[in-house]
Amino acid sequence: MSLKFWSLGMSSDRLGEVEEILTSYRKQVFGKELTLTTTPDEDKERIKLQITKLKKSMQPYEQEYWKILSEQSESIEISEQEAQVVVAEIVNQVHKIEVNSPTYPNEALMLLKEIRDKLNQPDKSAAAKVKGVISSIPPFVGISYEAELDTENFLRNHFPTFISLINRAIKKKQIL
Repeated sequence: MSLKFWSLGMSSDRLGEVEEILTSYRKQVFGKELTLTTTPDEDKERIKLQITKLKKSMQPYEQEYWKILSEQSESIEISEQEAQVVVAEIVNQVHKIEVNSPTYPNEALMLLKEIRDKLNQPDKSAAAKVKGVISSIPPFVGISYEAELDTENFLRNHFPTFISLINRAIKKKQIL
């Protein structure tokens, strides 16, 4: 039991470290994107290449971030009321993505449908379903990078309530 506690503590520490690394990468990407808006045309390709390299460098950290979250998902506290809102949002957004966004890679769409199907199962609480979604994200991150889909922006744009809930749960857990 104490070994598991130590392991979870180490994972929580590592999660914070990975968040800091990702924040640094995101600031760099943002800076390059901002520069891109005012740079002469002859320099744009070089800056776009720098952005691509930064995003590829972020990939292992985003995968590690979601892997740690997945491993800790059972110990994250999520209220049933918050979870119900998140479940409804995800089911609704997956439907919208299916109907309106055929540009996403087939693997990503298939994983989103699997997530939606898990959320529609009647036998689990909403909180348990959300924890299942957290566990399903790591493969999505890998698929999105293969297809050059910006995972962070995709999740923030389509599932803002889910991301907000995860961030609050992480902060709460790190305080403890």
